[in-house]
Amino acid sequence: MNINLKLSGMAENVVEEMIMKGYAATKTEAIRMAILDYKHHHLEGERADMTKADIADLHQALKEFREKKTVRLGEV
Repeated sequence: MNINLKLSGMAENVVEEMIMKGYAATKTEAIRMAILDYKHHHLEGERADMTKADIADLHQALKEFREKKTVRLGEV
């Protein structure tokens, strides 16, 4: 699925903070992680079983996060 998305206010701030703190490298990655987190925390009652693809996506996102070296502005 491809979409164009305009974020403002709190949603924009959350995405920027995820990137600034090193949780995500890109806006796309931050949004993807937020969607998976939402699903995990809020939709489990409706659909408790995550698919193998969902679990693989979550594991990949976590693996990429753990492998990243956070670069601080002072180090650039």
